[in-house]
Amino acid sequence: MPELREKRAAAGSELVNQLAHELARAQRSLAASQQKLLAANRSLQTRMQDLGEARATVALLLATLDACEDGVLATGHFGHAMHYNLRFLQMWRLTAERMEGLNDSALLALQLAQVRDPQFLLALVEAHHARPEEEHSGLVERTDGRTLHCLMVSHRVQGQRLGTVTTWREVPQAKNPSQTSLMPVSSMPM
Repeated sequence: MPELREKRAAAGSELVNQLAHELARAQRSLAASQQKLLAANRSLQTRMQDLGEARATVALLLATLDACEDGVLATGHFGHAMHYNLRFLQMWRLTAERMEGLNDSALLALQLAQVRDPQFLLALVEAHHARPEEEHSGLVERTDGRTLHCLMVSHRVQGQRLGTVTTWREVPQAKNPSQTSLMPVSSMPM
């Protein structure tokens, strides 16, 4: 019986040692997982802070655009307005709700209906589409008697063209738009 006790004691001791090793391995694994979780949490907190700062920057930029006297419309290659400011909506008698879902063609149709020489505006847009690397500018007379200076510029980020930014500025007592020809901005008198 003493042998049996010794065997049991040895087996028990071996089992205890094996369990102690497994426990130590599990504790190391747990500690490593906790370290990874802490690092992920710090990374997440940093990203959330960065996102908050980016949102604040975007809000400031949008507020700045809305404070401009010019109407601004940014369109992308996919045919939808990426952004517009409040002045653009006011100039063209549009609402934000109306802008939702409008593609470039539908928006252009609304604008053409509000100008005295739709062919001129259409030619200006087509000239920009044909030569997007150039800035295009022209005077557009609206049916309500106001004259707007239109400037179309390619929107680029890191050298890649993403779309077009069009600005509209009211021009008091501008010359007759029918006397204006299509030309790059660099050659047009300001």
